[in-house]
Amino acid sequence: MKRALLLCLSVMLSGFALADNHAEPTIYGQYFGVIASDPEAVVAAMTKYRKSATGQKLSSTVTLSANVANGTDQATHTVSVFYPSPAAMEADMKASMDSADRAAFVSAMGNAATIETENVFTQTNSKINDESLGGAGSATMLFGMTVFDAGRYTTALETILNSDAAAAFPGNMTSGTVVAMGEVPGTHWVAFQAKDMSTLLSGVEEFMSSNDFAAYAKDANEFRKIESRYLSRALLTLTPQ
Repeated sequence: MKRALLLCLSVMLSGFALADNHAEPTIYGQYFGVIASDPEAVVAAMTKYRKSATGQKLSSTVTLSANVANGTDQATHTVSVFYPSPAAMEADMKASMDSADRAAFVSAMGNAATIETENVFTQTNSKINDESLGGAGSATMLFGMTVFDAGRYTTALETILNSDAAAAFPGNMTSGTVVAMGEVPGTHWVAFQAKDMSTLLSGVEEFMSSNDFAAYAKDANEFRKIESRYLSRALLTLTPQ
């Protein structure tokens, strides 16, 4: 079964950053989990399309990351497309749908990778400690979860994002909701990002060993269930021209 929140492995790699603990869903995203037979061709196709006449009209930020650990999911890479609003998502789709540039991109991607799963999500909260993150090499750990009590979850999340432990994390923390993902379980996600894998792993370990996190985790099983954990490394980020 495809995992619920693999869709957000690249969320922290988007180059977008909300104000600390902002709680409005201002970033919308589409996720494509792909099995890449030719990763270099995937990079080339994505880069060429963004530089094309059609690609230069788009407002989205696109990321490519390599999956380091994603359980039984067969996807080797993640392609995520981020929009500043639902209106921007619609405008980009209309601008690209019938273009020759997009047709060439779809053909090139089809020869280099196959789509394993697709999803839509929002990013609703963040704790930004390092605005420079987002380039190749940065690492992300994502936790997918099902929330049964949204009120308690939101309160606990806001508390932990405003804690000393969150402020000391050597990178960024974001969270959001799942909009659509078929029959795969999961309603929310939380992601941690740092400049490299070593910094990420040690930072998450220290954060989860803190008194602040212990206070959060004490009753957490009463309002949410962890469904999955994923680890990825950024390869490419393409921003609006």
